[in-house]
Amino acid sequence: MPVLYSRNGDVAILTLNEPQRRNALSRASVAMLLELIARARAEKARAIVIAANGPVFCAGANIDDLKAGWMSGASDPTDPALLFRALAEEKRPTIAAVQGAALGGGFELTLCCDLVVTGTESYFALPELGHGVIPNTALARLHRVVGTRRAAELILTRRRLSAAQAVDWGLANRLVPTGDVVSGAIDLALGIVQSAPPGAIAAAKRNLTHHGETDWARVLLSPADVPPAEWREGLRSFDERRKPSYDQFWQDV
Repeated sequence: MPVLYSRNGDVAILTLNEPQRRNALSRASVAMLLELIARARAEKARAIVIAANGPVFCAGANIDDLKAGWMSGASDPTDPALLFRALAEEKRPTIAAVQGAALGGGFELTLCCDLVVTGTESYFALPELGHGVIPNTALARLHRVVGTRRAAELILTRRRLSAAQAVDWGLANRLVPTGDVVSGAIDLALGIVQSAPPGAIAAAKRNLTHHGETDWARVLLSPADVPPAEWREGLRSFDERRKPSYDQFWQDV
């Protein structure tokens, strides 16, 4: 199963479960995550924790799915942006429990949770531009967390941000030993939902985001802004484990 579902009292835990693929987001895992978010709601879980098995939290989007349609901007019920939107608009508290790398779509997944608990060995990065694609959800949400200059630096340079730096920049709320990320996220969730009513929590979340709403229609369409020849070269070079050849595209600008 690409995603596992469990409960710890009032908290639903959705665990990415494809460590052999570095928990990359695929059509199957996106579809299952959307189903399990709905299940958590139906079962009246008070909070949702997103966790992962293995040494990597999430390595981003599955390259084959990017090449097979996600970059076109066409309507797709398994587009990761729809998952990110579902998390961002969820009325219950959502918390990411990050161990290891949160790359690309994995980083964006954390941006769409309310809170982030990170292990000391984790790091965050947005490598998309180097592959000829864009981090479309991060482009819409990252600057609201870290500011425009820092967002531009992370997106344009693709630098890695350590767990300690992520806390310093406001990308993560708590820094804990790697083995404690899930328990730390559960404790954080329970501290919220066991001492406040659901309507007030939902109202706080709704009004917090209202003043900086995400244009999800633009997020879904924005991958099509990238010239297809560029992202095809970027993703092909990734598959072939070689340096991409982008000089050709600079000749005509």
